Amino acid sequence: MRQALFLLLMFSIAPAMAETVYISDVLRVGVRALPNSSDVPVTVVTSGAELQVLARQDGHLRVRTAGGVEGWINEVYVTGELPARVRLEQLDKERAQLQAELARLRSSSSESTGQIAQLTARMGALQEENMRLQAASTELMAKLQATQGGYTWLYYALALIGLFILGAYLGVRWAKERMAQRFGGLEL
Repeated sequence: MRQALFLLLMFSIAPAMAETVYISDVLRVGVRALPNSSDVPVTVVTSGAELQVLARQDGHLRVRTAGGVEGWINEVYVTGELPARVRLEQLDKERAQLQAELARLRSSSSESTGQIAQLTARMGALQEENMRLQAASTELMAKLQATQGGYTWLYYALALIGLFILGAYLGVRWAKERMAQRFGGLEL
């Protein structure tokens, strides 16, 4: 009975202690000297390696590796698309760049918000100063109009005095001309 209980306990604990593993997505393919060959590979390429296709024959491709090695490989191991691992690496790089750009833009945005607040405060101060200057201008215009209206009598008086002097001068001049005409051009 004890052994059965011990075995039952061990079987219930065993799944909890089991290690989880995953199949690797790294594929290694041998590049061989001849198609349909089982001899030792000339070189080995892994997932994501870029190959240049030189020829096709019975489900095999003659390829050239980035290192310049040429050989044959079974067509089922290649695809025209980048492997998921390579695409994921590219997307991770792009995501890191975008996060850096976002951080820079957020920093720039907070700086811009500060500048907007400063400019708004400055604009308010300038509007207040403008209103003060307009009030002072209105007050000075009123004083000028009051001053001009107070001295209009003086202008009329000066105009009358000027007309009187002009009339006296013209009268004396006219009298002299008349005398000169009477006496034949002699002036007295």
